[in-house]
Amino acid sequence: MQQGNEKLLRLVQNLEKSIEQAISSSPQVEECLTRVRDQGYEVSLVLQATLAFAPVGELDQKQVEEVAGVFNESDAQFRMSTLDRKFLRSLKIAVDEEK
Repeated sequence: MQQGNEKLLRLVQNLEKSIEQAISSSPQVEECLTRVRDQGYEVSLVLQATLAFAPVGELDQKQVEEVAGVFNESDAQFRMSTLDRKFLRSLKIAVDEEK
């Protein structure tokens, strides 16, 4: 069983590296980051991927969503600050006003 765990760990590490490479080499991502920098901002992009795996047939989607922090729209609460709106407008992103 230990050898199977090591193989799974290597597979997961390869997946993590592949995701990181795909994002970092994406022309769309680079274009967006460049636009933010052009507006005079420094950018630090930190992404977190949550991988859930279990033997076939044992992966519970509800548990995966809880671990990943995925919520139904009705559960989500989001408030945008004045600074958030100002920043988005500086990037020419339309912002709906709070009601």
